[in-house]
Amino acid sequence: MKLKRQYFDVKDVVWDSKLEYKDEVLYLNKEEILKKIRPLMKNVTNVDLEIVKPGEDARIIHVLDTIQPMVKIEGSGKQYSGFFSHPKTIGEGITNVLRGFSIMESAPLPWDDGSASSGLLYPRDAIIDMTGPIKGFTPFSETINLVITYELVDGKSSEEYDNDIRLCGLKISEILAKLTVKNTPNEEETFSIDEINPDLPNVVLVWQCQNQGVYSNTYLYGHSIDNLVPTLLHPNEMLDGCIVSGNYVWPAFKVPTYLHVNHPILLELYKQHGKTINFKGVIFSRSHNPTNWHKERSANFCVKISKYLDADGLIMAWEGGGNAAVDGMLTIQQAENIGIKTSTITFEFGGKDGTEGVLLVDDVAEADAVISGGSIEKTYELPNVKRVIGGKYLRLNKESGGYFPPSNKSITFDTTTQFYCSGNQSGHSKLFGESY
Repeated sequence: MKLKRQYFDVKDVVWDSKLEYKDEVLYLNKEEILKKIRPLMKNVTNVDLEIVKPGEDARIIHVLDTIQPMVKIEGSGKQYSGFFSHPKTIGEGITNVLRGFSIMESAPLPWDDGSASSGLLYPRDAIIDMTGPIKGFTPFSETINLVITYELVDGKSSEEYDNDIRLCGLKISEILAKLTVKNTPNEEETFSIDEINPDLPNVVLVWQCQNQGVYSNTYLYGHSIDNLVPTLLHPNEMLDGCIVSGNYVWPAFKVPTYLHVNHPILLELYKQHGKTINFKGVIFSRSHNPTNWHKERSANFCVKISKYLDADGLIMAWEGGGNAAVDGMLTIQQAENIGIKTSTITFEFGGKDGTEGVLLVDDVAEADAVISGGSIEKTYELPNVKRVIGGKYLRLNKESGGYFPPSNKSITFDTTTQFYCSGNQSGHSKLFGESY
């Protein structure tokens, strides 16, 4: 497989009477965009669009998925294959990407106990600040974001809300990415792992994603991965959008679609391919397997594929916390036991000074090359902000009956759980820890 990505930089986004990309500026006509997606608004209403820019004294709340606008202009299939298309294999040809810009979804999804939001798996409020003490937790304080806000039609199911929100976001990303056609890209990048240097070690990435029902799903070629056994992906498939997020339950740990298609670990392995390693592929699996038996089964599948690829090294990365760590640690253990060297990235439960309590959810003796993503148990005070996108009130602490403070006012959090991507283990974070 060979994929060329053409990057079109977005330096500004402005409202206008037309839809156009010109001289690194994206001109948007709100009415025209909303008209194009109106057929998809079956279970949502009062859909609106807001532009949010880096450095703005602004806060975005109720954040769901974030999407990289891109469009395939050559090659088999369609970007984000399986949505608005047949699930054809992607990862070859040419794809145009709007760089420095994202499509972001925001909606107060229901907390009712009769839906998939019951128990721990309810849609928790996710917060992004574009400036101030928490802006560095997310890559989206550095992108221009077009935020889609939704209100929900009464009496519909969680599945119906979820489907409409996702389809609207993906459709808008396509509409805007198509504006790049016939423009000259700022940069081109070609991705291929076809050439192998036999003198270099072979390395695979095992990428585990959450799938526990509506609001905590991940989609592979348009289908949720609840019954997925670990499967081999070419890294180009991910770059072209074969994985789409539907996970809204833990803001800190979720991996939005934008980071699946710009996966930092994957892109770093590509940079090293042919120089220090041979990047042999991505083994994609479901995390949060329901029993230890299922976890062992999944780990053995991952290691079997790694061995088949003649892997010398394995990078283990996962979405989520809790029992997802067990899946990851079992994979590390199985790989090390047959001589495949492993490394992983994980957040810590380190308390205020980084040393309190049990630092990792799970660990095995074989996991001796662990990279810290920082502790999520740090206290942060968010300041007052001039502008809030998504709603007038935060929605916090469902377990204790709910707490709904004004979204524009200062508030203190004892952990970073509510901060979008703050414990994300895809490698985007600027947090790190060193051991001497």
